[in-house]
Amino acid sequence: MADRADEKALPPGVRIRDGAIEINFSVKKQRYFITLPHPPTAEGIRTAAKIKSDLKTKAKWGILTEADISKVKGIEIPENNPADEEQVLFQDMAQKFLKFSGANKDSKNGYRKILEFHWMPYFALTPISNITTEDIEEVIIDRDFQIAKTFNNCVTPLRGVFELAVKHNQISANPMNKIKNRKVQVETPDPFTRKEMETLLAWLDKSLHDEDKFYRWYFEFAFWTGCRPSEMIALRESDIDWFNGTFKVNKSRVRGLEKKVTKTHTSREVYLNERSTLALKALLQFKKDQGYQTDYVMLCPKTKEPFFNEKPPRERLVEAMKACSIRHRPAYNARHTYATMLLMDGVNPMFVADQLGHSLQMLIKRYTKWLHGDKNKQEIAKLSVARTA
Repeated sequence: MADRADEKALPPGVRIRDGAIEINFSVKKQRYFITLPHPPTAEGIRTAAKIKSDLKTKAKWGILTEADISKVKGIEIPENNPADEEQVLFQDMAQKFLKFSGANKDSKNGYRKILEFHWMPYFALTPISNITTEDIEEVIIDRDFQIAKTFNNCVTPLRGVFELAVKHNQISANPMNKIKNRKVQVETPDPFTRKEMETLLAWLDKSLHDEDKFYRWYFEFAFWTGCRPSEMIALRESDIDWFNGTFKVNKSRVRGLEKKVTKTHTSREVYLNERSTLALKALLQFKKDQGYQTDYVMLCPKTKEPFFNEKPPRERLVEAMKACSIRHRPAYNARHTYATMLLMDGVNPMFVADQLGHSLQMLIKRYTKWLHGDKNKQEIAKLSVARTA
């Protein structure tokens, strides 16, 4: 019989049964119950939890074998080829890559899913030293990646696995070196015009009431600072320097997690203008009126908590675009709107790049169309004059 007295205190999937430790887990509708040869002590329970986690991972990857289960049960299985025991398998190196990766939690989860779905079914039980560039190319053909960006994202963790294998002297040459990223078409920014921006802000001002009025000032701030949504919802009062009319952008908030870095890992100081100052003061007054006791500037009116993501404000802008018959664009494009307004007004591109957190080269590459303000129209006008001459 199972001892249920302290069952709630045990790790999930671990229980004491008839004086022994049993682990259980379910993967792809298959349930596993495995009794381990470990004493029901604190150390034995910790070991069981780790074994359960490892086996469950292998089951998810589709590489859990009877030999794996027999081994953890303490049953010796004769090896057909003892030499293979010393070889590091792809799946072992993949687990090390995920463990040692310095990426954030979201990126690691993404890497794990990519490895499980695209690469493990082909390479999991193959010694890492046996995998060639040709093997990888054949798998790429089989996966039939249709979109260049998807392909590039999917080979990123694969590169990481082989780079780690080289670093740990498991292989001497990286088979991924000859596999290049595919060229991704860079889309031209699609900002709102100044007239569209003012129309959207006027609709938000007129149509939103009570606590939802927050979103009117949220977008006033977005349009007149060029901050990314993830940067805006991480902004704190302590970041604001009223004396110098600036605020610091040095962190971001993604899926409810605050990161101590921005998207480009570059902190910057953004200058307030008349419109963004007005918006910021209105946001702080809104927070005061609601009685919020937190350093965050942006708080979700519905939850009274810092935003988990930018979906709630985005939905308000989508509603405004539909109501005003304005062509749909992502709410993120408020950032492009600020950049193009500055450039069209003849503001120094170096200053614009600094405010957006771009390099000057990146700014020129992305916003060439707007760098000369109305001079483009003047050049086209010259063409018309030449034809009539």
